[in-house]
Amino acid sequence: MQLQVISRRRLDTAAYDTCLAAAPNQLLYGLSWWLDAVSPGWACVVWAEAGRYRAVLPLPLQRRYGVPLIHQPFFCQFLDIFSEEMLSAEQKDAFFGAVRQHCRWVASLCLITPPTPLSGETVQQRHTHVIRLSTTPEALHRAYNRDRRLNLKRALQANWTATKGYEISTLGHFFRENHAARLPGGHAPPRAYALLERLFAETEKRGLSELWYATRNGQPEAGCWLVSWAGRTFYLFNAATPAGRQGNARTFLLDRYLTAHAHSGHLFDFESATEPAVADFYASFGSQPLAYYHWSYERLPLWLRKAWRIRKSLKIQSA
Repeated sequence: MQLQVISRRRLDTAAYDTCLAAAPNQLLYGLSWWLDAVSPGWACVVWAEAGRYRAVLPLPLQRRYGVPLIHQPFFCQFLDIFSEEMLSAEQKDAFFGAVRQHCRWVASLCLITPPTPLSGETVQQRHTHVIRLSTTPEALHRAYNRDRRLNLKRALQANWTATKGYEISTLGHFFRENHAARLPGGHAPPRAYALLERLFAETEKRGLSELWYATRNGQPEAGCWLVSWAGRTFYLFNAATPAGRQGNARTFLLDRYLTAHAHSGHLFDFESATEPAVADFYASFGSQPLAYYHWSYERLPLWLRKAWRIRKSLKIQSA
């Protein structure tokens, strides 16, 4: 098996997307147009034969202070090796070996398939939460825990209306004003909101997107953005005002979506955050944890590591 690391500009996009779409583990995050938006400098480990891509592993490459590294981008929870055929453990190891040869610094790469860590590497198990929507609304509700059923009752008593949204800037504003302060550094970078707008436009254009606001007296107080592709729905972004939080507006919106699609057969992915409180909230809907893995290492030469730290320090001082 001959592997190549191919830059985005040299990648055969049609061959890549065909390989991804044929893979049993196909993911929205792996689509070429999605990666173009979230990680414009991405590259790919490719196993190609006779002009056909047999297996691919996309790599979200970027540069930081002039140093190339792999870093999991916003709106891309995890990636994987995508192939129509079942790969052996040795073949998967070869893909991870190609990553190591190509890049000395993996700040973060989240994968469904875990690499076997070498010395100096870290592989941490994380979890998203999922529900298989192949039941009745009544059975779905029975799987909610006691607190979720109680809060849903309160939400229904709050007289929310679910209103289809056609612009996502309001949801971005809700997040900036009411949630961003809890992020590391106390805010999300402006590019995250610009990316949110771009992805919403791209998914709307392709008919993959649903945006819902919970309104009361015509005033939106919470919202959620969902994207569906290849039988999997992602709860990609959500936010609420204090009134929306107090009135359990997101519980109302989630319940409305889940019950409306209870027979769809889709896998609903909550995109669980690492915070226990958020994971507990999603688990309260009867979801089950699904593992993925965070891989990281740094093998920069000493002189480059020192130069990078000096440059980072100077940038912080000048800020």
